[in-house]
Amino acid sequence: MRTIAAHLLDTWPGRVARWPLRTVTTAAAGPAAGVVLVTLLAASALSEAHALGLALLSGFALFLVARAPALAWGCSLAAVALASLWADAELWVDPMLNSHFVVLGLAAFRTSVRTAALSWSATIATGVALALYLRPHGWPVGLFAASVVSGLLLTTVVTVRALIATSHSLRGQRAAAEQQHQRTVLLEERARIARELHDVVAHHMSVIAIQAEAAQYRDPGIAPQTVASLATIRSSATAALGEMRHVLDVLRSGETGVMPQPTLADLPGLVASVRATGTDIESKLLGDSSTVPASVQLSAFRIVQEAVSNALRHAPGAPVRIEVTTTATEIRIRVDNRHGPGVTATPGSGHGLLGMRERVAMLGGTLDVGPTGNGEYLVAAALPTLNGDR
Repeated sequence: MRTIAAHLLDTWPGRVARWPLRTVTTAAAGPAAGVVLVTLLAASALSEAHALGLALLSGFALFLVARAPALAWGCSLAAVALASLWADAELWVDPMLNSHFVVLGLAAFRTSVRTAALSWSATIATGVALALYLRPHGWPVGLFAASVVSGLLLTTVVTVRALIATSHSLRGQRAAAEQQHQRTVLLEERARIARELHDVVAHHMSVIAIQAEAAQYRDPGIAPQTVASLATIRSSATAALGEMRHVLDVLRSGETGVMPQPTLADLPGLVASVRATGTDIESKLLGDSSTVPASVQLSAFRIVQEAVSNALRHAPGAPVRIEVTTTATEIRIRVDNRHGPGVTATPGSGHGLLGMRERVAMLGGTLDVGPTGNGEYLVAAALPTLNGDR
């Protein structure tokens, strides 16, 4: 029973709020006017003309209640006052007062609490004025009864409105909490995957670094170029391990960390490490990048790094050319390599291009990747610097 009650409490106010009040009141205006007319003719001494006029005014007030609540309430109260004046016998004419209660309650659904309180006060003030003017028998009881009934009616309407608003708010909070829960689960799963990835990759990278360090001692007659290549392999593996640990720390703590991220100033180091492997690589850095935001410089560095890695992977031994130009509004990146004879490409996963596209899209830049038609493969990107005149 408690579960059923909670379900009704959660769903019923929302269903009431979705009722087409304008359609309902429009359809009910005519029948309501007819009921008021018949009741007035049967239960009051009003003439047919007066009864018809009051019935039409009452129906018109019901018609207006969903469109202009204040005007509808005014018309209904005027009809109540006219009925009492024309009847000249009692404080209230019951059919008109009952009709006014209906309009009063429906109007309260479309107005503020303050307006509802004002309408209740005006109704009681009208009753007091009629009592002082007509001085009917037993008017204090009638005035008190009308005050209590209308007050309870408006209190109920205001309570239902608050219940509806609270229900909507709770549903919104539940939806937000569910989204946050899903996001938390997703982040936890990503962190778990990152830890597993770190454990797997870190082991193999450590083995590479150790083997590269030990190789030169196992073979004293190793060529100097090979020694340099092994040193480059070891330093690259060590740097990769450091970056992986930094990324894992970020995922664990949710903070940005204190490890400095690479910028365009680190490109010469990247070029030197690639050149140490024997690759023919040239680079040009044009313009002043000191005022470019660090996030843009990081994306630019990663795009160049990934483009060079792709060139080494897919066209080993082919010359690589890098050109990075910084202007007041953007950073232009161009990395191309030419396939030489006898070059065998190594297949990749395709995640590198996806990562470049995501970085470019995040900054609102452009990216062109593909063969140029003259034997070259080109990666060209343009990243807004965000501090220009855009």
